[in-house]
Parts: sequence; C-alpha cells; structure tokens
Amino acid sequence: MLRLRAGEGRTVVTHRRALILVCLALVAIVLLGLGLSACGGAKMYTNPTYGYSFSYPGDWTVKPATSDVTAGGSISASMAAYNPQGTQVQGNFVDFAQVAVYPLNSAVTDPWSSSMRAEMEGLLNSLESRTPDVKVEEALKQTTTAGLKGYGIIYTFTKDGTPMRSVLYFLFDRTREYELNEQAAVTAWDRTKPELDNVIGTFKPGEIK
Repeated sequence: MLRLRAGEGRTVVTHRRALILVCLALVAIVLLGLGLSACGGAKMYTNPTYGYSFSYPGDWTVKPATSDVTAGGSISASMAAYNPQGTQVQGNFVDFAQVAVYPLNSAVTDPWSSSMRAEMEGLLNSLESRTPDVKVEEALKQTTTAGLKGYGIIYTFTKDGTPMRSVLYFLFDRTREYELNEQAAVTAWDRTKPELDNVIGTFKPGEIK
C-alpha cells in the first residue's frame, strides 16, 4: 500500500503558490464502520468551516474520511457519505462519496491553463508510478462541476484484493481546491454509482469571504 509522509510527495507550483493535491487518496481512504445512520429521505450536510454542502440518502452515514495517503501537506474538512450496507474490506466501508478541501496560498485564475494541466498530469503520473496496480480507466479531462472548473479522471485499483473504481474531480475556486471522489468496489459499482452521482451532483462550494 502506498504511504507518503507529509513532505514526501511532489508539490505542484502554479502562479507562485504551492498546490497540494491528495490525488490517489482512493488507494487508502477508509471509513470506520461506527456510528448510526439516519432513516428516511435525503439529508443535507453543510461543513461548518468552509460552508460547502451536499445531500445524501437518509439511510447513509456521513463522517470524516481518513487516509494514510497524501501528497504532502494536510487535507482539510474531509467528509464522506457512505452506505452502511455497502462493501467492506478489512472491516472498512469502501463505497462512498467524499469531499475534501485544500486552502491555497494564492488564487488560481485559470484552472484550464496549459501550465496547470501539465503540472497536474506530472503529479498524477508521479503518484501513479508509486502504486503499480492503479490503472487509468479514463484519462484526465477538463470538467465543470457545481460551477467550478477543474479536471476529472477515473482509476481502477485493488484494495486488499478487492477490485475498486474511483472517479476523482479536482475543482478550483480561487483560493480553494475541492477534491471530490466517487469510490466503490467494482462488483457494487453499477448499483452504487447512481447514488454516488446524486451526492456529488448536489455538491455546492462554500462562500469565500
């Protein structure tokens, strides 16, 4: 399992600022199988620090996501919604939708610039090379989600012998980067993806004051 300590991963530098990306957190993000789930209709989560929000099924659970994979620096306000009846690997739930935030040192004015794309591709290639079983299913491409420009990529990988798939979005809102992740076991992907899409589809970035 890939494990990078803070400062080991490559830092992307754009417009004289350091952009820290978790990228490949899909390899090790896990959710502890604890806590109660709420029954009923859709629920809304709003982050008290950054103000971002998303809705999730009422019989799912929302709690902080943990990971032992970073590209240096610290992730902020990482929350995930998961199905407590979903796939478990080594006692951890692995079918989930996650939102994480990175405060940036300076504003990103053009997420789709050639220099930004080149830097992201370089970082992703570097991290992919450290985890041989990670395979790109759909290459990095431009995307707009929740009104924010950024990039999307789809990976497959194996976690403790279980084939997995992850759709990652890297979205930029001036001095913040949001990383959105839809992840599930391949065997659960078709039935779980519509619910994951609904979570990510309701994501709204917080106001930057």
